[in-house]
Amino acid sequence: MFREAAGYTQHEFAPLTLYGRSTIANVETGGQRAQREFWQRCDQLLNTDGVLTADYDEITLLEQQLLAATARSSSRAGGFADTSSDAYVEVARSIMDAARETSEHAMDAGAWAVSDATIEQLRDEATRIARSFTRLAPAVAVTETLRLRNLAASLLERTRRPGQQQELYLIVAQAAGLLASESIDLGLWPLAKDYARAAYTYGEVIGHDGVRAYARGMQATIAYWTGQPAEAVEYAEAAVALAPAGVARVRALSVLARAWSHRGAADQVQQAITAAEEARTVDGQDLLHDVVGGEFGYSAAQQARSVSTAWLQVGRAESAIAAAATALELAGSQPADPWSTVPAEARVDLATCQLLGGQLDSARETLAPLWPMPADWRRIGLVGRLSRVQRVLSEPQWRGVPKARRMAELASGFVTTHETPPALPPA
Repeated sequence: MFREAAGYTQHEFAPLTLYGRSTIANVETGGQRAQREFWQRCDQLLNTDGVLTADYDEITLLEQQLLAATARSSSRAGGFADTSSDAYVEVARSIMDAARETSEHAMDAGAWAVSDATIEQLRDEATRIARSFTRLAPAVAVTETLRLRNLAASLLERTRRPGQQQELYLIVAQAAGLLASESIDLGLWPLAKDYARAAYTYGEVIGHDGVRAYARGMQATIAYWTGQPAEAVEYAEAAVALAPAGVARVRALSVLARAWSHRGAADQVQQAITAAEEARTVDGQDLLHDVVGGEFGYSAAQQARSVSTAWLQVGRAESAIAAAATALELAGSQPADPWSTVPAEARVDLATCQLLGGQLDSARETLAPLWPMPADWRRIGLVGRLSRVQRVLSEPQWRGVPKARRMAELASGFVTTHETPPALPPA
């Protein structure tokens, strides 16, 4: 039954319906008939999408047809009902069949439902993981997200309620998006592609543009990190086209700027950066980006860090330095997370620019806070940026310079020392 599936006893449910417990018991056993208002209230309380009211209406209509058939039979029999008439028998049988089917449907649907409280708990868990993303080592984040995904997927197999399915698909989509991001952090590119594609598919199933925009942005990120800049631009432009106003659009345009930077298109980079700055002035209402936030959000510090990296990619060192400094300033104004990604990556961008400008001592000072970072916190975005530092330090001007050689050794040790990534299942 719906009531039992929702976790209510008769004593708990009765006051919510404004009826007594005995009424609930009698209605459930067929000993009492409730009015339409009762079934409407039950639909609201049990989130049954109007099923109970619709069944009540169907039976009421059949009863009206029975009364009409009885009246016709009575008139033909001189005032006495002809209970053997075909019309009477047909309608009576229809009512009995409808009652039986309704009972079976309620029992079946009740069995194929889960507690709304359980779904609410999973929804809260998805939000918690997203918001604590930067405070979790990648391997820990993977473990928690996989558990969330598996629970939500198992509940999807146990419910037929459209409303519950919609919520559970959204939770699974969030988990897939987080797993795509976590796979990127660990450098697991094939899995990252699969999870991003899965997130997009779930977003399509439930018609959620925020989910689809995030997934396309992930696919663009994967593409430019794996040397496919043209594909990155295509995915990023798709993300921009889907992104709702607000943070979702800021993120999508920032990703587009990065994608264009890998094609060496400085003018398009500038256009995307400017559009992202304009998008930042608009308040959004997207559940994923603006309400849940966290890993699905996109702070001003992240935006500045992304600008820095884009300008560095196209050789605009002065613009990159300014953006990296802004990112560090903005990140420093927020509560500090241990080994936070944004300031760490901004530091590497800034140090790279300093090295390109011949400022070795400044670069050493900028990077000094990074070297103690534990291996299991070293995300691929940071490792990839430090690989660029290694390339700069290998240039002729730094050969034979002891301080430069020491910095190169530190960078090499940082890049090559990492934890074995956890085994992730297919998306």
